[in-house]
Order: sequence, then C-alpha cells, then structure tokens
Amino acid sequence: MLLRSLVKVEAEKQPKDTGAGIVIFVSADSIRVLTAAHVVAKANALKVYFYSDRAVGYTAHLLPGNSDPDMLDLAVLEVRPEGRALPGNIPQLQARERNPLQVTERIWTVDSGWRAVPNNVAALDHDLNTQKFEYTRGATNDGFSGGAVFDDDGRLVGIHDEGAAGGQYAVAVKLDSALEVLAALGHHTPNVARAGTAAPPVVSRPPPTMPRAGDTFVNAKDGLTYVWVPAGSFTMGCSPGDTECDSDEKPPRAEEIAKGFWLGRTEVTQAAWAKVKGGNPSHFKSDQLPVESVDWTEAASYCKDIGGRLPTEKEWEYAARAGAGGARYASLDAAAWYRDNSGGTTQPVGFKQANAFGLYDMLGNVWEWTSDNYDAGTKVVRGGSWYNSTRIVRASVRGRDVPGRRDYQLGFRCVGEFR
Repeated sequence: MLLRSLVKVEAEKQPKDTGAGIVIFVSADSIRVLTAAHVVAKANALKVYFYSDRAVGYTAHLLPGNSDPDMLDLAVLEVRPEGRALPGNIPQLQARERNPLQVTERIWTVDSGWRAVPNNVAALDHDLNTQKFEYTRGATNDGFSGGAVFDDDGRLVGIHDEGAAGGQYAVAVKLDSALEVLAALGHHTPNVARAGTAAPPVVSRPPPTMPRAGDTFVNAKDGLTYVWVPAGSFTMGCSPGDTECDSDEKPPRAEEIAKGFWLGRTEVTQAAWAKVKGGNPSHFKSDQLPVESVDWTEAASYCKDIGGRLPTEKEWEYAARAGAGGARYASLDAAAWYRDNSGGTTQPVGFKQANAFGLYDMLGNVWEWTSDNYDAGTKVVRGGSWYNSTRIVRASVRGRDVPGRRDYQLGFRCVGEFR
C-alpha cells in the first residue's frame, strides 16, 4: 500500500528530466504531488505515473506557490481527471517528526522501478542547514529527486533533494521542514500526517501568502538568514534635526520601495564566504566576523552565486532606517561597532541591537557595497565601519570607493527575491 502514494515524474524539456514524487492531497477531482522543483522547472509538459498504472502517464500541471530551488527545492503538481478516472486507493502516509532521526539509523528510498533501497543516516546537519540531512546513497539512481525517504516502520522522514557526484551520498529535506514550507505557501497535505494524529480535513487551497515584515528563512547556498523587508515609503537623505549631514545627503526627498525583498540579516560572514567561494580574503579572520577586503565585483559575484544581488542604495537606506526617521535606528553604542567601541577591529555579526526589520549591523562594523554608482568611477558604500567616528556612522551617510578596491573596512550583504 505504501507504494501507491509514490509517483514517477517526467518533465518534457531539453534535456528530458525525470524524478519522483509523493501524493500529498487526494480529492474526487484532484491529486496533488510533492516533487523537486529542479526536475519540473522550465518544462514544456509534465506527466505523472502512479504505481497502480505504471505504463500510462497522467498530464500534470505545476501549481503556483512553489519553493525556489535555492531554498528547499519543492514543487507541487496537480493531476485532474481530464477524460479519465484518477487512480484510487491511495493511502495516507504517516510522517515522523525530524527530531528523533538518528545518525546511523537505517532508512529506505524507493528507486524509479518502485524497488526499496536500504540507506543509513550519515549526518543530521548537512552543511549547517538544519532543514536537511545526509544519507548513504546506496543504489538510488538519478531519477529519484523529489522521492520519499522512509524509516523501518514505513513512516516518511524526508524528501530526496540532491546527490553527491559519483553517488557517494545523498541529501534529503527533513519532512517537517518541507511541511512547514508547504503550509507557508498555502498547500495543504492531508495525505501526509504525523504518526498518532488524525488527517486534517480536505479543504480548498487558499492562494499563496506573501511574506510579512520580519519573516526569515535560511538560504541553503550560504547558510545565512535572510529577512523580508516589505514594500513602503520613506524619506531618503539627511534626517530631520541631523546637523552633521554632508552636501551629498541633501536635500531629503520622498522615496518609495514598490516591491518587498529579502535582505541578509547580517553582513556576509567569513564562514559564508568560504562555503560559497572558498578561502578567506579578510584581514581580520574569524568565521563569524564579516568578510572584508572584497572588491565590488567579488561581492556582486557572491550575491549572484547565492541567487541574489547587491542592494541598490535606496533599498539599503530604506532597510537600514526600518521606519526610523532619525540619524540612527537606536543609540550609536547600542546599534553599531565604530571607532570608540570596536577595539580597532571588526566584530562578530549580530551582537548589536537589531532595527525594526530585524536587521543587524546596518550601521558600523564594515562599510557595505551597493549596486549604485556614486559617479563615473566609483560605487556607493553605506553604513560606516569599525574605524569611523561618530559623525560618519549615520543612516544617511554616503561613502564611495572604486570598484576594484579591497579594504578591511569594506564588506557587503545581499538582497534577493528568493521566494
């Protein structure tokens, strides 16, 4: 009976892609399947093959509200009757919570021929991403992306996400993590229930919900947390009552951020840089210090690699102010590392007071590259650094540097529309 909840997915594209899937929703006129986003991305057509009818594919459609492959790589497909009856007798799967999963525990995968393959849990904290775990790959083939991972009792513990080159090991999204993401995106999963709980009622799927101010997620590519900054209006430039403004901060003017965006909760750390780019260019070295001595091109390249970009100057100042109208979003010593309290070095990210959006170190610690030009030969940097005096570490201060410059006062954070 367990196999009746599993499917094979075919994606018509160049080159053709195949994967697996799990039935998460059944009604009289709809079956919805959880699979891997990378399998179905950019496909011209999709087919789903059920265990009860393995020779004939059902036309499937990609539903809106799916996880970006840069996150947990989850997509939901829908199959409707369209002139033929849907498969019946599809059971509910019991799901096990993530926490009891143990290293070395035996688990099972199912290959494209619906054969059970034994594996073992190898690591619960894959690359510092607690939403995934690592397991021995066994004989699992390349068509298993989106497939189910079970324990000895037949309870679902995860969904296959990726494999290492040469089949050395595989990575799965923890089941609880997947269900949390699906719920946030508006997908109900009545065919997947935690052991000992009753199945939730079958209800119509509401439209996907938009992120809210302060929502966070961990980007698997760099392991950093990103915060949702909502759309809004603000006054950009010299703050009311600020007597230290330079001429390039004037006049203050009304600006609008028409579309919300995800922004790094902290400056990019040296640990994150090493994970994405390898090595460490920084002068002051420690994993949780901000990476510095990175030029503009290198910073922009990092952001592109993790699915983002450098913020515009307007985005940066809007995010830094977080609704505060003054020169700083908190008292200087509470908000920032600067000349008088830094000890002559950068400091670990996230230890000063966050602003109202939940962002740390928007002032001080390191200057941050933006995507904008200051003039024909320089780029705008914002926020001030550990080296700067009180006058510099303000929300409206505009710095500039040549794109090729590397300096131990210069770092960055990334912005992106990951979800």
